[in-house]
Amino acid sequence: MILLFSTAISVAQTAYQPDGLVKKTISGIQMDLASVTIKDNDGKVVDESTAVSMLQSGKYSMETYVDEQERVKEIVLRPDQTAKSVFTLTTDNQQISANPLKDELENIRIKDQALRMLLGCIPQTFGSNADAEKYNKYLWTLINQEDSKNQEQVIKIIDEHGWLGISQVDFFANNALFLVIQHAPVEIQEKYFPLLKESAEKGESKLADMALMDDRIRMRRKKKQLYGSQTITINGKNYVWPIEDAQNVDERRKSVQLPPLAGYLKSFGLTYPQDELPAELFSAEQ
Repeated sequence: MILLFSTAISVAQTAYQPDGLVKKTISGIQMDLASVTIKDNDGKVVDESTAVSMLQSGKYSMETYVDEQERVKEIVLRPDQTAKSVFTLTTDNQQISANPLKDELENIRIKDQALRMLLGCIPQTFGSNADAEKYNKYLWTLINQEDSKNQEQVIKIIDEHGWLGISQVDFFANNALFLVIQHAPVEIQEKYFPLLKESAEKGESKLADMALMDDRIRMRRKKKQLYGSQTITINGKNYVWPIEDAQNVDERRKSVQLPPLAGYLKSFGLTYPQDELPAELFSAEQ
């Protein structure tokens, strides 16, 4: 998920202050929310939809905090009665707010992500016991059911309106198209990938989304991936799906605004090439 912000407003330091991070004014960039925690003035974690509502209200500004590598790690929302449009969807926010397709897609995105977010709670609650496996299996049943409904809606939208770009809806609504098709069968992915690719090359969708779907299709078709985004679990062990021309993978990742491979895989507890899927297993998968 990405958050676009174009202005930064200074507010007095109050209440919560992130530990080990440095406040920095950043403007005019897009930010991947997957690695960023959003908190309110009291230090409580805020979900994305709530953050959007708070910022759109005009009563909050946001402070960004970076680590030693200048990576944004936290956003803190501060009450500020003078804050004006620090959160920008497009150059014409009022017009987009009245766009029913935007609202529909943002609701679909919530349905796509809500149940998946619960998956992370299962290990924390049940550990690795049998109950955890039962809850995990049931939750995936619900996810698959919701995915089918979402696919039907999104395919109808794309077929009627094309791959709606960021300037037509907003980042979150545009991202919903990617998420739903990314979670669809490979035949659907292959049908709509050219539309995503065209949109990304025009700057109307994230290049990173294009890269992830490209890798997902390649993996499902038992081909080596290009950007190193896909992993696979076999008999309880995680592996990195084999990468084509691996020595140049970080150059390709940089070209689509993805971070270096090593840092990405570290979040999965993996390294490359040490954890690459062994050749014999790759052959078996084919």
